[in-house]
Amino acid sequence: MKASALAAALLVALAVFTSVAAGAPGRAQLTTVTVDTLPISNALPMTLGVQKGFFANHGIEIKTQTLQSGNDIVLALANHNGDIGYLGYVPMMIARTTGIPLTLVAASEVEGTNVTDNWQDILVKGSSSIRAPADLAGKTIAANALKGVGEVVIKAALQKAGVDPNSIKLVAIPFPSMRTALNNGQVDAIWTPEPFLSQAVNIDGDRIVMAPGPTLGNFFPNGGYAALNDWMKANPTTAKNFRLAMNESLQYAQTHPDEIRALPGGNVPHLPVWSPSIDRVQLLQLAKYAKQYGVITSLPNFTQLFPSDIRTGFASGLLEASVGKAATIKQAGKLATRLDPGSYILIVKDTSSTAGFTVTGAGVTKSTGIKAKGTFRFTVKLSSGKYKWSATGKAKGRGTFVVTK
Repeated sequence: MKASALAAALLVALAVFTSVAAGAPGRAQLTTVTVDTLPISNALPMTLGVQKGFFANHGIEIKTQTLQSGNDIVLALANHNGDIGYLGYVPMMIARTTGIPLTLVAASEVEGTNVTDNWQDILVKGSSSIRAPADLAGKTIAANALKGVGEVVIKAALQKAGVDPNSIKLVAIPFPSMRTALNNGQVDAIWTPEPFLSQAVNIDGDRIVMAPGPTLGNFFPNGGYAALNDWMKANPTTAKNFRLAMNESLQYAQTHPDEIRALPGGNVPHLPVWSPSIDRVQLLQLAKYAKQYGVITSLPNFTQLFPSDIRTGFASGLLEASVGKAATIKQAGKLATRLDPGSYILIVKDTSSTAGFTVTGAGVTKSTGIKAKGTFRFTVKLSSGKYKWSATGKAKGRGTFVVTK
């Protein structure tokens, strides 16, 4: 065979091989999804999920655009500048109640339980005379946007702490610029998440004076991923695949914090609790706060904002378990003894690498594992009957609770 004929044959063979490979499972052309996101650590599970191939496995290639606030992302999506946006639930509610039809595509994260484990707090300069939440009365506080998550949780938390929320002055400053604004005296305090929180504490010597989210409730909802209704209707398969890949990413990030901390911006002591499930009761309370403080004029339509395949993750209650030297499980701060049937979010704070927590019963077997450490979030459906819980490994504590109508 002549060289030219051989080359032609090789080209044909290559073309056939390429065509077959492109049609093979896992080799199909990826659909590009543009995600408008924020420069904060709690958006990192998507980055990790891309690295792990979760999105590619579901046929998606991620392209990101970084903005400075959830309100900016709402405007970008409304102008079709991006397909899906990572933003707080409050901007989603604002959008819904002002005629911008956003729908939740996937959940993301919640806040912690106290100042020690939370990732989004109010800080002041180390030399500030502000020592307690009461001292914030009459002060100027920076949030990344007005009429957003920050304004709602700051005002609601201050009111719960006995401080007049109308006494403070809020100013909008992007997260990356907040440290400078605080250090040069432009503001008295800043409300900021990781990684800026740790930078302010460790580099600038700033102090945390309040954790608004945990003041309102343990594991208070913060944000997720949303898109316009018309994009969802035009791309139902892509939306579903994004949700599946995002859910895998959230679950993986929650159980592999070291891999999150290895990412740029992730080497921080306080990480969010990531989970694909959302708590309807707390989200409704957040909406009521937003209405109370004039951020929205009416409550959003929850059925439209949170579609059925997301709402299946809703919990009717919250159970909080812990394991260290001993184990316990509580509801509303009291030892769980009798519970109503239904779906619950079970949060387990495991502080020991030699012990784990296990709960078993009708249709439920959940465990953190003995060597695992961190905060674990499960959705469990409890039916009538007796459930057993216990520490495993080198820890004490065991008991039962009864589920009955």
